[in-house]
Amino acid sequence: MDEQVTHTVAVRPSDVEIEVRDGEDLFSAAQRLGYRWPTVCGGKGTCRTCFVQVEEGAENCSPVGPLEREGIEALRRPVDGLTRLACRLRVEGPVTVTKRGVRRRPQE
Repeated sequence: MDEQVTHTVAVRPSDVEIEVRDGEDLFSAAQRLGYRWPTVCGGKGTCRTCFVQVEEGAENCSPVGPLEREGIEALRRPVDGLTRLACRLRVEGPVTVTKRGVRRRPQE
């Protein structure tokens, strides 16, 4: 079995590192790894609560799609590739983002 390619996304200020698989969005990766990520819609791209600020590695981020563009504009933020929705953001290399409220889910 070949090894799954992953890319590290560092999340500030919680100092969390999330290993995002190729083709996987940041929100889904966080969920898979047991992190609570602020959301209302559960990753459908409609609530915009999951938005992050890209601090480093913007060149490693996927292009902004139409649904994400609409969400960023609704947040009254510039569509400059630095404000992104975590549920739409795919990465191809190391990225650092700022998002408050990201933390490990309590173990049951």
